[in-house]
Amino acid sequence: MATLRINGNEYYYEDHGSKSSPAIVLSPLLYTNTSVYEPIVRMLSDDYRVIIYDHRGAGKSSRPASPDLEHSARDVAELIEKLNVDPCHFVGNCLGAYVGLQLAISRSDLLKSCTLMGVTAEPDSPEEISKMDSYVEDAKKNGMKSGVQAFSEMWFGSTFRATKDPVQVSRREKWLKYVADLKPEELEEAFQIFHRKDVTKELSNIHCSVLVLAGDEDAPANIEAYRRLAKNIRGAEFKTIHHAGYALAIEQPEEVAENIRSFVAKVDRQWAVKTRQPPRETGARP
Repeated sequence: MATLRINGNEYYYEDHGSKSSPAIVLSPLLYTNTSVYEPIVRMLSDDYRVIIYDHRGAGKSSRPASPDLEHSARDVAELIEKLNVDPCHFVGNCLGAYVGLQLAISRSDLLKSCTLMGVTAEPDSPEEISKMDSYVEDAKKNGMKSGVQAFSEMWFGSTFRATKDPVQVSRREKWLKYVADLKPEELEEAFQIFHRKDVTKELSNIHCSVLVLAGDEDAPANIEAYRRLAKNIRGAEFKTIHHAGYALAIEQPEEVAENIRSFVAKVDRQWAVKTRQPPRETGARP
């Protein structure tokens, strides 16, 4: 729908819903684009202004990819400021969640809330970093088609991988095909996740409301890391999404949207009390 020039790069974004409504910014998963949030946008845009954007190096935004999460968060902070939607609600899954966590640490002043799916405060082990670097370099040389099955197992829970439901199958096959067709330069987007720094000691800098969502079919070690993240952020909430793995926004968009709606409505009520403004009526459930 539009682009913004931010720090010398063109960012593609879409702006849905009424500009007078509370704003929610959606940040996509690694190796996806704005359309990954289409079902969630449909469910939220009647009551909220919903903004989605493509990461640098992905979709319709310019290349190359951001060198690290700090650059990505600075860019998104400027996007929020240029669109004049601060303080807003931020939602991210996978790469989007890592950007959201960094944004909450460095620029909590721009946020009312941050909903995080699939993010940890700790870095990966050197062995895991080496493994994933090799995976990406091999994919850049040989393409992603041969690695799509492994990618599916990393991304999706067992229920979504096995489903026969036509709607779910369509979502699954759309994104596996999208990943299989990625160009070599598009694969570099992943390096900022693998080479992230430990931000555990910086979590005390977060001063917005935080909701951590986890798929109950994600790896047990991942779920424990998400729990630790929520425990180490003052006042953060932790909730589980059923029949989902790592890519919650793709696997269970309806349940994700309902959790976002409920959490954002609660935060907006609290915000109205804090700022002594009358709360805006939406379709949010109590």
